[in-house]
Amino acid sequence: CKENRFAHAFGDLPPATAPAAESEAPPAAAAPAPPAAAGLASLRAHVGKYPRDVQLFETDPLQSRLLALLGTSYTTFLANFGTQGPLSAEGDVLYAIGNKPHAGGDSQAILLIDVPRDLIHVRILDELEMAEYRERDETIALPPDVETTISNWEELARDAE
Repeated sequence: CKENRFAHAFGDLPPATAPAAESEAPPAAAAPAPPAAAGLASLRAHVGKYPRDVQLFETDPLQSRLLALLGTSYTTFLANFGTQGPLSAEGDVLYAIGNKPHAGGDSQAILLIDVPRDLIHVRILDELEMAEYRERDETIALPPDVETTISNWEELARDAE
């Protein structure tokens, strides 16, 4: 059984959260949000399609959540999906893997979506620096293609030392 060193190395990271807005006024009553998991389930229709072809990252249900999760790293995420594989599925997990064009593999990104748990994670390799962004501090089962990609990232980082 192959050990996932990336998960071990980043297991202590707190989930990335957007900073809370400061306000002295009491919060207004919010309208009930539509079920987010139903929105993520709609992404299954895009399995096998390239994210750019269906504007996966530029439209909801993903865009607003990615912006909130990644903050200023959103532009790096998009750049690292300049060359991309199709949205894929492994059980309940949807995923896509991208590479920044002409970066020699040093800048990549992974999107993971656990549909029934309404959970999104992003992993970014930017010039051999690895970062993980989680909406909540819960794990998402890694599909074999993602495990291989992360293993390759670790090898790139070791070779650069």
